[in-house]
Amino acid sequence: MVAVWVGMLTACGQSPQLANSVGTGVPDDPAAGPPDGVAVCAPGEPALELVGSVAGTDAKTYRMLPVYVAEGTRRIEVGYGWVESGSLPATPLTATTLDLGIWDSAGYRSAAGFRGWSGSRQGRLDQGQDPVFITAEHADRGYTPGPISPGLWFIELGIAAVSPQGAQWQVRVDCVAGDARQPPVVDPVNPGHVANPDAGWYHGDFHMHGFHSNPGAPDWSGFIEQARAAHLDFLMVTEYVTGRHWAELGAVQRTHPDLLIWPGREVITYFGHTNSFGETPDVIEYRHGFEDISLGDIQRQTLAAGALFGVNHPTTFEGALFENFCRGCAFTLDDAIDWTQVDTIEVQNGPALVTGAELGLPIPGEIQNPFTLTALQRWDALMADGAAPTAVSGSDSKGVDAPEERERKGYGSSVTAVYAESLSRPALMAAIRAGHAYIRTLGVERSPVVDLQVITPDGQQGMYGDTLQTDEATVTTTVTGGAGQWLRFIVDGQPVRQQLVSTDPFVDTWTVARDADSGVLGTVIRLEVATEQVITIIGNPVFLVAPGE
Repeated sequence: MVAVWVGMLTACGQSPQLANSVGTGVPDDPAAGPPDGVAVCAPGEPALELVGSVAGTDAKTYRMLPVYVAEGTRRIEVGYGWVESGSLPATPLTATTLDLGIWDSAGYRSAAGFRGWSGSRQGRLDQGQDPVFITAEHADRGYTPGPISPGLWFIELGIAAVSPQGAQWQVRVDCVAGDARQPPVVDPVNPGHVANPDAGWYHGDFHMHGFHSNPGAPDWSGFIEQARAAHLDFLMVTEYVTGRHWAELGAVQRTHPDLLIWPGREVITYFGHTNSFGETPDVIEYRHGFEDISLGDIQRQTLAAGALFGVNHPTTFEGALFENFCRGCAFTLDDAIDWTQVDTIEVQNGPALVTGAELGLPIPGEIQNPFTLTALQRWDALMADGAAPTAVSGSDSKGVDAPEERERKGYGSSVTAVYAESLSRPALMAAIRAGHAYIRTLGVERSPVVDLQVITPDGQQGMYGDTLQTDEATVTTTVTGGAGQWLRFIVDGQPVRQQLVSTDPFVDTWTVARDADSGVLGTVIRLEVATEQVITIIGNPVFLVAPGE
């Protein structure tokens, strides 16, 4: 049996009885019991069923559904689903998508109250899935185990996209009794771990998802196995929204001391996605536009917590046509963040070579990922405007790719080579922020190796990412493993030089002059290497500024 309760919701998705607690998400006096009109979830009682509807105008908003969890609850289960309104069938370009999250009695504006998020892939009763669950000892993927404290909890319904006809939703909440259990031991990665004390080029994948992003992902042993097969040195583990994995990877790091495991998370907003690289237990927000939450504040708090902040796949599936298909994939929050404080921009996301099916187009074979080309244009425009985030790549893989497809689109299918003083988090952070990096879009084994040296007449020397005070410089590029490809240079966003890589290794030397009309960063010089089919190398730029600047 279930107890049906139709929640009365304000425009911001909050029960009218809670209007005096916008800042915390909890009533003024929690000891007073459930507020009027809030359903009680109690062991031995019928499960609660909350029902409602959404319209097109609700898209990209959130509804916080209050539920009072009674004393004695040891397990909470939440399932949900929706059906499209009207008679017309939905398509991938028009379908409704609702996301699920849970906040406990610490409040829906407190990082301590966040118990997890699973997007739209879990707990779907309408698809025959089991509800998500949380206990003190265990929790479903993406959710954090811990005591089930009595009080006001919130089921978060993220309205990612809504069909033109609207949709009807239901949420089912069940509270279960049981024995009191202890939470699992928290075992985080040591952020000071040094995997290799030597300076050198290290390869990483800046966008990797695991089990807490996809139920079909490998366990941590399988995750590492795939990463090693791709010859990765450092692993950016960026699960969707949650920080659950932050408490789990310590043992994995100790078992694999030659690798650097760097947990972060992907911040999923409905207006663009970003990555934070590093654990930020006090910064768990993602709900840009809900109440007074802004991605700009999330950016500032992330950086203050000691993590890197990067923008993901900024031009993937841009435009209104794709808003329901790829929710928030294209980045549209330029005015909300400070681009000069963005550490990385993911100009290569997913496979460098994509199929027509992956683009939804009836074309045979594989072609250059078109979103890489538009992301490069976006990056050039940002640098012209005075921001210089370091270009990186991310496979965005969930580890579910068939073995024969892993080379093209699995972990490490594209990598970013970073020159760092050691294989450690502090050294890599410094190198990434310095731009000492280039992207090898076909991974370690299939991409060329490209060395860039820049020397000025007065003896200054630089590499990828460096700024030199000079009116001219000699640029020497050595390409190994790229015979038959093309080396090209882009200066201030415009192609200026192209050379056939005719030998292996191939050495190219030329002189470039600073342009007094360049932007505030100086003259921006970057390189690419490409076959006739695909870009294989994307280098971070060298900047020439006037002497004395």
